Amino acid sequence: MVQVDVFWSYGLGSLFALSAFRQLRKLQAESGTKDPRPDSFDLQVPEAAKRLVRKLEKGDVVFNNQYFTKTLLFLSLLFVPSGANLLWSVPDWETMQVSGYEKIPGWLVSGFTFTNVTQGILGYWVTYNLLMKGKYYRAALQTTIAHLAFWFILVNGWDKKGYQRFFSKDRRAFENWKWTNFFPWLGSDVVRILIAYGTVFTPVMLNWMTKWFREGYEMEEGLERPEDKYEKYLEIMRLDADLLFVMFGITMDFAIVAHLLIRWFGWVFGGTATAAAVYSGLIGKRGIGPWLFKRIMKVDSLEGPPVWELLAAEDAFEEELASIGT
Repeated sequence: MVQVDVFWSYGLGSLFALSAFRQLRKLQAESGTKDPRPDSFDLQVPEAAKRLVRKLEKGDVVFNNQYFTKTLLFLSLLFVPSGANLLWSVPDWETMQVSGYEKIPGWLVSGFTFTNVTQGILGYWVTYNLLMKGKYYRAALQTTIAHLAFWFILVNGWDKKGYQRFFSKDRRAFENWKWTNFFPWLGSDVVRILIAYGTVFTPVMLNWMTKWFREGYEMEEGLERPEDKYEKYLEIMRLDADLLFVMFGITMDFAIVAHLLIRWFGWVFGGTATAAAVYSGLIGKRGIGPWLFKRIMKVDSLEGPPVWELLAAEDAFEEELASIGT
């Protein structure tokens, strides 16, 4: 939907970068850059955007690799067409029952397709910078919060009727909302398009992410790896399940909890309770989010050494060997 895809594309770009975090750190360390430290992403959005464009133009290692290329291909060749198809075929539903053909301005269509790519690039870039600094926890938060926002808008929306908008096939059904709307929605073009694109881009997405994580595991010294063919299949299945749980499970569950709290207690008290629940149960250091990402990334801690410190240590070791040799 128009209102949520900017969050979803950001979360996908972030998760693609996270999936290849070991490979990306290795590429950065081997890039030969005198100062491999990535730019800090700050609130000065124009300056940050200029830095991003400069890096794209000069082929910086952050973007000059197969992982970013595949992320960009996924966003532009699969994610954007699916949204554009929905906007053209079912404009009422794709705009959350806000607008139809006769009211959608051209700039909205352009902006929608444009941000579905740029937000993914931004999510990838911000996550990359955090990974280079060894801030795995904050890197994982990028995709977690983006998917939480995605689901919250779908479930609650701006008027506590997000789920009604989602399960209504058009504006007329929404304006005459009842739970039986679900059945006409189930047989509508909305569901057919979602299934058609979902059966294509979900396997592609999971295949790339799972493959990158497993390649990263192989790079880690001392990390036990399954040798039996059956155990390897089980590892792939667990990874797929965990990734789907991040995108379509735990973040959706907390969005539903948030909706219920806001619905029962109002925006002020319900919103406060939601913030406490999300922090303690999902994104806090003892929440399920950090535990889940430790398991997915196979790390003991979500804080690691910055890439430039590893590079400095390696240079010092090589210098020491050279001095011993002389």
